[in-house]
Amino acid sequence: MKDNTLSKLGGTLSILVGVSYVIIGIAYVLLPADQKPGADVTHMFPSLAQNPTWLLIEYWAFALGALLALGAVLAISETVRGANEGWLRWASNLAVVGFAVTAINYFRLLAVQPIRAAAYVAGDASTKAALVADQSSLSLDPQGWLGFGAVGLWVLVVSLLALRGSVWPKPLVYLGIAVAIAYWLVVAGFVLGIETLILIAASLGGIILGPIWYIWAGVRLRQAS
Repeated sequence: MKDNTLSKLGGTLSILVGVSYVIIGIAYVLLPADQKPGADVTHMFPSLAQNPTWLLIEYWAFALGALLALGAVLAISETVRGANEGWLRWASNLAVVGFAVTAINYFRLLAVQPIRAAAYVAGDASTKAALVADQSSLSLDPQGWLGFGAVGLWVLVVSLLALRGSVWPKPLVYLGIAVAIAYWLVVAGFVLGIETLILIAASLGGIILGPIWYIWAGVRLRQAS
């Protein structure tokens, strides 16, 4: 008898990942301007100390969603395994690394950013200068090459393999390609310093396309189980 536990668990996790992306997208849109990527750190710390709610919600959603995604990657990849084992294993491993780095990164930020913000507000000039100088080295993936770029590559690979093997409906395949592009827009936004690209990816990919893709894939997995 075929063991369907991976499909069932992976489907549930994928649906929850979709929900986490909705939360991330909404939180990003509602972030105060001084807390968005690219904001001046000297403005970000006082803003975070005064109003941390949406940034902490975003951090929690990223961290927990990434942990859930580790199981979703395995289950979604399994559905297209027969199409090209080599490409699939490589892309899936990249996605696991990307989500693992994301989880570690955001759990770290949850622990240290509120403390750093409070220290900045209460500190003297030398303390403020030290915190500002150290801020750029805080993130484990500052430009998103792993957390967004590698995951986007995996979404593209599984979508193309699903198209090649005719194992997914074509709308789901094309939606996956669009999600991969949204992931890469985030990387481009960070690398080029263009917040508009990040906003487009967060609002279109994070709130709409990404959740639909993960939830749709999750429903299919649960049905298959």
